[in-house]
Amino acid sequence: MTPKRKSDRRMTNIDFRLHFTAETGAAALIRIANEALAEGARSLLLLAADANDCETEEIDTWLRACPVPVFGGVFPQLIHDCQNREHGFIVAGLSETVEVHNIPGLSDPSSDYFETLEPLFGGKPEPVTLVVLVDGMGSGISALLDSVFDVLGSEPVYFGGGAGSLSFVQKPCLFSNEGMLTDYAQLTALPLRLVLGVEHGWEKFAGPFVATSGTRNIVASLDFKPAFDVYQEFVEADSGKHFTNTNFFDIAKGYPFGMERPDGSIVVRDPITRDGTSMVCVGEVPINSVVYLLKGKPENLIHAAARGASRLPKGYGPAIMSDCISRVLYLGDDFAKEIEAIQGEVGPRPIFGMLTLGEIANGGDRCLEFYNKTLVLAATEY
Repeated sequence: MTPKRKSDRRMTNIDFRLHFTAETGAAALIRIANEALAEGARSLLLLAADANDCETEEIDTWLRACPVPVFGGVFPQLIHDCQNREHGFIVAGLSETVEVHNIPGLSDPSSDYFETLEPLFGGKPEPVTLVVLVDGMGSGISALLDSVFDVLGSEPVYFGGGAGSLSFVQKPCLFSNEGMLTDYAQLTALPLRLVLGVEHGWEKFAGPFVATSGTRNIVASLDFKPAFDVYQEFVEADSGKHFTNTNFFDIAKGYPFGMERPDGSIVVRDPITRDGTSMVCVGEVPINSVVYLLKGKPENLIHAAARGASRLPKGYGPAIMSDCISRVLYLGDDFAKEIEAIQGEVGPRPIFGMLTLGEIANGGDRCLEFYNKTLVLAATEY
């Protein structure tokens, strides 16, 4: 492992100029991106809603010709102007040139992420902030993040999330100067420090259990019993609902897993489908993890979101939001109250961002984590 480097880092203020369109075609994205370039943007953050269903070829051609670094992704929904948006694009034009690294093979069990990352960052000052975007359907996300932390340590602020679709079908979902990417992670170094707020609001209701078998993001057994059998028993008894062949996610969105960390904190894992008696999650559940079943009340999730937002400093720069799409599906119309609560805490800061398949942060004082069903907010100190 490379010795941790001292913080010989250049910090600067970066202006974010936001452009939004509710239009859905590739031409709309290219138009507002070109507007940002015409204003002098030296890097572009591109966010797209999955329902736009853009033709990749047209976007790929533009991306490969783009004269500045590009990063970003396609997400189930976007956040703009205090609303969750099922359609449209957001382009943030940045006033500084950023450094973007695209890491392939997110689901390849033979990938050695440390060997890939060390030449990119070894011997250099750590980034002040690292934006980490991943293909949310990749099965090696936690392994990738472990290697990022091994190489860079706790000095950077980490922020990001999982791109992809609620169809849970893996497809091109990350924007880059190479075109659109599938099964990649994307690491973007920003020369400014962001302040984070991380909260979820879910509470334990059954357990603890031990994940006794499984592979990466698949939980096969809990306490040596088939995982779905255990899950079904407790969830059906509590909810009064019964699982069928078609309603798994409709019920499961209200009953995530929670992995307990040594400090007692809970990292949420979202079960998205079942495979026989095994359960497939967004993000890994290591064997021998201590696991609880969680449940939530809408008011608790909303209060938690406000609590996370209250940790941001007062200022006028935009706040970027990485919030789990399954919070939207669980809260329904009450999700508007979550956004309202967040805006009430951040005051004049405009909020924009993405509704994700998993959220990435280091929680301010914790190790780098891949969260589910969690709100992560980030803002500059100004």
